[in-house]
Amino acid sequence: MIRIAIDGPGGAGKSSVAKAVASELQIIYVDTGALYRTIGMYMINSGIDLKNSQEVINHLGDFTLELKFIDGKQVILLDGVDVGDNIRTPEVSMAASAVSAIPEVRQYLLDMQRNIAENNSVIMDGRDIGTVILPNAEVKIFLTASPEARAKRRYEELIAKGVEITYEQVYEEMVQRDNNDTNRSVAPCVPAEDAIILDNSGFNPAETAAAVVKIIKDKQAEKENKGDEKKEKTVYMKLHRFLAPFFRFVMRLHPHGLENIPAEGGILFCSNHIGALDVIAIAASTNRQISFVAKKELFSVPLLGKLITVLGAIKIDRGGNDVGAIKASISAAENGGAVAIFPQGHRYPGINPATTPKRNGAALIAYRSGCDVIPVCIQMKNGKYCLFRKIDVIFGERIENSTFNFQNGGRDEYDKATDLMFDKVVGLSNYGDLPCYDPNNDKHNKPKTKKR
Repeated sequence: MIRIAIDGPGGAGKSSVAKAVASELQIIYVDTGALYRTIGMYMINSGIDLKNSQEVINHLGDFTLELKFIDGKQVILLDGVDVGDNIRTPEVSMAASAVSAIPEVRQYLLDMQRNIAENNSVIMDGRDIGTVILPNAEVKIFLTASPEARAKRRYEELIAKGVEITYEQVYEEMVQRDNNDTNRSVAPCVPAEDAIILDNSGFNPAETAAAVVKIIKDKQAEKENKGDEKKEKTVYMKLHRFLAPFFRFVMRLHPHGLENIPAEGGILFCSNHIGALDVIAIAASTNRQISFVAKKELFSVPLLGKLITVLGAIKIDRGGNDVGAIKASISAAENGGAVAIFPQGHRYPGINPATTPKRNGAALIAYRSGCDVIPVCIQMKNGKYCLFRKIDVIFGERIENSTFNFQNGGRDEYDKATDLMFDKVVGLSNYGDLPCYDPNNDKHNKPKTKKR
């Protein structure tokens, strides 16, 4: 099921758009404003003073109000009679605004509206659907337009129905109702904090409906992606629970600085690169789920490829500028995940990391995602993995994104940020006595020769 809340001021086209969207998505449309209009009409016809709240409350039990759906369309029965378009006059609109400001009236209708949403996929429009009626709606949209545009639409609608009225009258009533609805103490007409605001001043009804459908489908896709991410996290953490202690014991891992790692939120781990075991050393040292940027060749290995895919690894082609991998890394960090990357690009066992070449992918990800960086140093004797050799995994203090002083991005800024990151990484180590990097002995820099 899906629940869609469309709020906004009068004349924004909420009802017509909601009907069109409901028809396209084959879900129930609930015009909540019509319920308040019906009560307002009853009070007018009964001669009730709308300024006297207590008098309105006293007469709530004098009538029956039913909401039915016939062929997918909403029908409101007042004392068993279909109200039809009788509730669409300017006078009733003002009456609806008056009665909707009374808490007891809102409570009178609240359960009716919520019960419908609990058992059906619905789209509701009104003034406080996303804030009060359906605060947990999967999609919340605040549909608005300029007062002039809304008054013009309402005027043309009333004229088409044969109502004798001037544009000036409609505009003045529109402004007055906006003021009443926005400033009332109970359930004012304001956007929910997580609502998407859509201004349709320049849209026709079809364009507005298309925009709303796109928002809904984007939200559904986002929910599905989060579901996949949750599944990945469940598998990752289940394996982590049993394997992390095993690897910490077997590899003699000694984590340091774990207090520097945030429990949640997007973060980028930036580490030196000694060997393939770096991934296990970092993953087993922290309880955060980490998406490691891994070379594409690993995804072709039977079983391993499937495993690292489920665990959320990000495939990268080290032979060139892999835009897809960068985008995936940025997306993971923006969505609150932890991403680990090795700025050296290649493994350099037994070499002083401070002297090795670096790539600026980590800086690019930090710039685009806005995430902070945790420097990580993997350290052991001689800078090489060896059985039963103690391994220290040191997590340095967080580098706030503002420290990089990014302005517009670009190579110069990325190079400076990369140097800053990696200076923090090597500053955690004691690798100064290891041999320096020699480009002449770097197999990664040597051109590949074709076999004959």
